[in-house]
Amino acid sequence: AAPPTYEVELCEDTVRAESPFLATHVAGMLSRNRDEVLRLVPGSAEEPVEVWLQEELKLYRFSSGSFEHADGFWAEEPGRIHLRTEARHLERTLVHELVHAYLGDEWSVLPGTIEEGVCDWVSATVCPHSRAQLRAGRLSAACFGLGALEIEVELRSAASRGAEEVIGSYASILLEGGIQPPVAPEEVFELRAGRSSSKLPAPRKKALYGLAFFIVDRIAAQGEGLQPLYELCLRAHDEGLAEIPSEWLLEAAGLMSLESSAWKPGLAEAFSGAELAELVAMYPDFLGSAIDRLPIPTMAQGGAEELRFAMRVNPR
Repeated sequence: AAPPTYEVELCEDTVRAESPFLATHVAGMLSRNRDEVLRLVPGSAEEPVEVWLQEELKLYRFSSGSFEHADGFWAEEPGRIHLRTEARHLERTLVHELVHAYLGDEWSVLPGTIEEGVCDWVSATVCPHSRAQLRAGRLSAACFGLGALEIEVELRSAASRGAEEVIGSYASILLEGGIQPPVAPEEVFELRAGRSSSKLPAPRKKALYGLAFFIVDRIAAQGEGLQPLYELCLRAHDEGLAEIPSEWLLEAAGLMSLESSAWKPGLAEAFSGAELAELVAMYPDFLGSAIDRLPIPTMAQGGAEELRFAMRVNPR
C-alpha cells in the first residue's frame, strides 16, 4: 500500500501518518516505550521499525478483509508496524506490536497463540492506565471460550452494634459468548490465532488471545516476569525442539491438565476488583437487571441503614 504522507524520523525508526500531528504524537509514544519493552522482554533485540498510521489497515494496496477486526499488526518482511488511526488504545496497540518486532529468534519456539499472550502481558505492564480494561477483556474472553461467565451479585447490610453482618439478598447472571463448540484448552497451543491468514471467527480468536494471556500472566505472576518463559524457549532450542511442549507451559503456569475444569478456578482468581469494575462498565445492562431482582433488606434488620455491594465471577 502507498505510505501515509507525513514522515517523522526517530533514530533508525520512521513514523508515517496522514497528519504531522499524529506522526509526531506516535513518534513520542515509540520513543518513551521502546526501552521499557526491551527491558521487560529477555532475549529481545532492538531492530529498526517503520510505523504506518492508516484509517483502514492494509499491507497491500488491493487486499481486504484480513485485518478488519484488528487495531494493528506487525509485518515482519518489510519490518513495519501498521496501526489503525482510530484505535481506541493506540499506545497499547503500538507496544503490543513492538513486542512482535523485538522478539529474538529464541522466542520462535512459542507454540500456538502464546506469542500474543506475551505481547498483551507486556502492553498491560507498560500501559497501566488501560491495564484493567485489557485484563478484563482478555480474561472474560477466555471464560466465554471455555463456556460462559457467571456474575454473582450480593447485597449485604452492614454489621451494627456488634451484631453479625446480615446478608440481605443474592442474584446472579450468566453471560454466554456463543462460541460453539467451546474452545478446548489445547487449541491455544495448536492454533496461531494472531496470523492474518487465520480464518477463525472473531469471538473464537478473542478467546484464544484470552487463554494465551491467562497462561503468560500466570507464569509472569511468579515474580520473575517473562524470564521463566524465556528459559523454556532456550531449553526447547537446546533440546532441538521446534516448539515448547504444552506440558512445560502447563507446569510453568501451575495448571494441572488440559481439562477446562482445571483452568476455570484460576480464571476466577485472576479477576481483581479493578477487572470487576471494568466488567460493570462492559455489561451495565446485565448487571442492572441482576440488581433489579435483589430484594432490599428491611429497616427491621440490624445494620440495614448501610448496604454493601459485593460482586464475583465464576467461569462456567
